[in-house]
Amino acid sequence: MDELAEHLLFVLSHFGLKSVIGFGVGAGANILARFALAHPEKVNALCLINCVSTQAGWIEWGYQKLNVRHLRSQGMTQGVLDYLMWHHFGRGTEERNHDLVQVYKNYFERRVNPTNLALLIDSYVRRTDLNITRELDPTRKKEGLTLGVPVMNITGALSPHVDDTVTLNGRLDPMNSSWMKISDCGMVLEEQPGKVSEAFRLFLQGEGYVVRSPRKPVTPTTPKVIVIRN
Repeated sequence: MDELAEHLLFVLSHFGLKSVIGFGVGAGANILARFALAHPEKVNALCLINCVSTQAGWIEWGYQKLNVRHLRSQGMTQGVLDYLMWHHFGRGTEERNHDLVQVYKNYFERRVNPTNLALLIDSYVRRTDLNITRELDPTRKKEGLTLGVPVMNITGALSPHVDDTVTLNGRLDPMNSSWMKISDCGMVLEEQPGKVSEAFRLFLQGEGYVVRSPRKPVTPTTPKVIVIRN
């Protein structure tokens, strides 16, 4: 995961970007957090959705290793598909949004390369801890290691990653971070895009990146008079 984070330097260089505002989901959020820790001068702010800051536990490691073996030997099996759906949406998605579930199931079954997915999962499950801590003592804050950029940490109330985001929130500086749990959804971008976009807009506005454009003055016009004759 650290190597993937370092690859972002080439992306910024290619597009001529001096710094960016990062928006990442899941593994992408973890990669952006690593990039911000290694190159804080390149990141202005972060919006992280379902971000995990710790290494994989034994249960996750076991499930993912089994998924990797199935993907490499049998392709997209029903067991792997069920795990992917749970990983993205949590439980009860079928009742909440049947059409969305079918779209993702068809995508995983027909569009995803099993070998490439196995490589990505294997890389993600081998991730290391971010090794960040919250230091509340103002005299020792410089000694602690945490994300120094503003962070908006988002998850869904029905997401299987709620505890992971709570752990991350406990390791961030409360002065420049916020935690948001959106109700009635597991995958916030797909199920509650309006709430996410509004929260992101307010977050950027609070950091001074979004300026409200003044409304154009309304030019008074003479109202039309309709004459009704008997």
